Amino acid sequence: MGTRRQIICITRRDRREDPARHVSHVGIGDPGGWSRVLMVEEVVAQLKKEDGDRYYLRGRDGWEADVKLGRCPFCAEGHEFIASAPDLNAKDKLMTLPACAD
Repeated sequence: MGTRRQIICITRRDRREDPARHVSHVGIGDPGGWSRVLMVEEVVAQLKKEDGDRYYLRGRDGWEADVKLGRCPFCAEGHEFIASAPDLNAKDKLMTLPACAD
């Protein structure tokens, strides 16, 4: 089994190149800061592997949400993307993470 890694920040595509503003990169690390940036395609590939790494988010109040695969319902090609597993409010908490600082 792969490693369980925390996603702490995201980078979204520019609206001019992607009107849906999909996440392009994620920062892996801990609340002290990101230690590694991964392209979303790398995360998707890991999630597809049976023994690949798994990812999660953690809020300040202690909630945790696993990251899962999804298909874009707004894109003509219906590409795969990542999202947080829904909880009682069914909101994708991945989009609530801060932007990864340069």
